[in-house]
Amino acid sequence: MRWFLVLGLGALLTGCASAQLNYNTADLASSLGSLQKRQIFYNLAQALDDPEFIPSQVTISIGTAQTANAVNPNLSIPLGSGFASAARITEGGRNAGNQFTGTFTTAATGLGIQLVDSWNQSWTMVPANGSNQLRRLRALYQYATGSFPHVEPGREISEDEAEKAFLCEYPLQALAVPSSPPGDNIAYRLEGCPENGHGPRSRLMYADPNFTQGPNCVICVDDLKSKFPRLYVNPHLKYRFIHSGKDKTDDMVKVGEHGFTSFYVCASRKSDCRRAPQQEPFDGRKAFSDFVLFVYEAMTVPAGGSGSGKSTGGANFVYSVR
Repeated sequence: MRWFLVLGLGALLTGCASAQLNYNTADLASSLGSLQKRQIFYNLAQALDDPEFIPSQVTISIGTAQTANAVNPNLSIPLGSGFASAARITEGGRNAGNQFTGTFTTAATGLGIQLVDSWNQSWTMVPANGSNQLRRLRALYQYATGSFPHVEPGREISEDEAEKAFLCEYPLQALAVPSSPPGDNIAYRLEGCPENGHGPRSRLMYADPNFTQGPNCVICVDDLKSKFPRLYVNPHLKYRFIHSGKDKTDDMVKVGEHGFTSFYVCASRKSDCRRAPQQEPFDGRKAFSDFVLFVYEAMTVPAGGSGSGKSTGGANFVYSVR
């Protein structure tokens, strides 16, 4: 009867382990978005406080969920009855003689059960430590918060001026440049980019064409065959779309917070929200959702080979020529 009890507990715990593993796996997967947003809110707060900050961002590559259930029974059965004897001999006197006593003991069987139920959840994270990765991220956070250095103190720059500054500050991902550039890259030139301590200069840049096409391109190119490709900021990446509590209006909604800093965006295109000069109305919640995807895009790097796409762990990115 006791063995049936042990077997029944083992079968029950096996079923519980499977259910617990499914729950832990789903719980781990659902936490990915929350972890990414917490990093983004931290960096947004840093950008508002110090525009020239160095972002802190990680890529979460592998998640592991482990569940262990075990039943450890301990059964003790005696091999036979125990016998104990004692003898006493007396000499002389009225009670002289021998006395003998014996005792039989029977040990009882014993059953012990130890139940083990444990689980572990973990993420493997890869921090962004490349200088170009960090520059791309810093430019994104500056653009989203409108914290680019202004042309003149106290003057608010327009959306066009912000886009020009962003093109200069965002280093597109590029393949290794061979001895005869641009190789498999596209070459483009930016005019009037400000330098720290110098006047505006012209810059010759190279970019992996995989990162200039599709809905997730941060900086996009329409015609890859053009001798002088025209670069533009993705229309879904909005300038200064996110605001702190001091800039909040009644038509804004809260999307998150970090410490004592709360972040708000325009609730819809029809809402009366603060915008940059020349900026068209837009949905702030969609702008924030797209911004999260652009952060992912800024973290990726070329896969290495010619036309081999991006090293994000997924399928290769296929671009088209229009």
